[in-house]
Amino acid sequence: MSDQIRFSRREVLRLAVFGALTAFLAACQRAVEPLTGSSQPTPAPTKDSVSKGAPTPAAPSSVADSVPITSNQDFYTVAAGPVPPIPSAWKLTIAGLVDKPLTLTLDEIKALPSVTEMRTLACISNPVGGDLISNAVWKAVRLKDLLALAGVKSNARYLKLEAFDGWSTGIPLELGGDDHALLAYEMNGAPLPRDHGAPLRCLFPGRYGMKQPKWLQTITLVDQEYIGYWEKQGWSNEARVRPFSRIDSSRDLAVINGPTFALSGIAYSDETGLTKLEIGWDDTNQWQPAELTRGPSPYTWTVWRWTGDALPLGRHTLSARATDGRGQTQTRGAVFNLLGGTFPNGTDQMHSIVLEFRG
Repeated sequence: MSDQIRFSRREVLRLAVFGALTAFLAACQRAVEPLTGSSQPTPAPTKDSVSKGAPTPAAPSSVADSVPITSNQDFYTVAAGPVPPIPSAWKLTIAGLVDKPLTLTLDEIKALPSVTEMRTLACISNPVGGDLISNAVWKAVRLKDLLALAGVKSNARYLKLEAFDGWSTGIPLELGGDDHALLAYEMNGAPLPRDHGAPLRCLFPGRYGMKQPKWLQTITLVDQEYIGYWEKQGWSNEARVRPFSRIDSSRDLAVINGPTFALSGIAYSDETGLTKLEIGWDDTNQWQPAELTRGPSPYTWTVWRWTGDALPLGRHTLSARATDGRGQTQTRGAVFNLLGGTFPNGTDQMHSIVLEFRG
C-alpha cells in the first residue's frame, strides 16, 4: 500500500464494514483462556489489600497464586497474511536519519546486553470480555541501545517499522527510546516461534499489538509522522491500550445456590497501570473492590478475585470494571457498536454476565 493513499470518511466507513476490518478480525486468532496455570517461572506478583468493609476475597486457588503465563502454542496470533518466509541470511537494518546505518545479524543482536520481561499483548479488535489477549516472558534487547549504536540525528522524530509480511507502522521516537521498548528474540524461554515473529519482533509499552510488528526487517528514522498499514484503514495511530477486564468465573448463566458466590478474572491497562477493579450489579451505582494479584510491572495483566453474599432470588447482571492510572474507567457502552465497539481505538466497555440465584 502506497504511503500516499488517503481515505475519505465515507471510504473509511465502507472499508470498515465490508473489507479491511473483516480481514483484520479474521487475522486475530482466538487463544485459549489464559487462567490455565503456568509451566514457566514468573516474577513474584504483589497483592493489594482489600479495602476495610469490602467483601472477603475468595481464597487463592493454585491457578491464581501467581500471574499466569500463556504457552507459546496458545498465545493469540495476528497477521495481515500468511507467515512470511524469512531469508537464512536475515539482518535487521537501521537506516534513515542516523549517523551510522546498521545491519545486524541475530547473533550480533543476541550479543548485546539483554533484558527479560513479562509482557502482556492485546489485539486492538479484542471484543468485550474477549480472548485476544495473552501474557508471556520475553528475552530481548532494548531498542534504545540499537538507536544509540546508530546515532540518532537531531531532526529525527519518528520510527518507521517495516516487517517481512508487508506490514508497516510508525511510532514516535520517544516511544522507541523508552526503557521498555524491546526487540524480542525469545518467548517463554524458547526461541521466538515463527508465527510470533521470529527472528525478531517489537514490544512497546502501553500499545495494542498492531503497533508491535512481528518479523521485523527495517527501522527507518524519519522527520515526520509515518502512517502504517492498519492506520491507513482507519484504525488508531496511537493505539494506546484502554482499560480492559474479563469475568472468567463464574460462567454466564450459572446457577448460584449457596449463601455466597465468587467472581474472578483478569484485567489490563496501559503503562499507567491498573488502579482498581470493581464489581457491580443490576445497573446500580454501588461498586465493590476486588482483590488484585499483580504482575511484576504495569505492562502485564492482573488477576482479580471477589467474594460476596448471594443476591436476592432471580437473575442478576454482574459487571466488572477496571480503572487505569489515568483515571479512565470502563464504560457500559451502547447495545450495538461497529465490531463490538473496538473500531477505531479498541473498546473500554465492561464485561457482564448473568447469574441466577436460587437460594
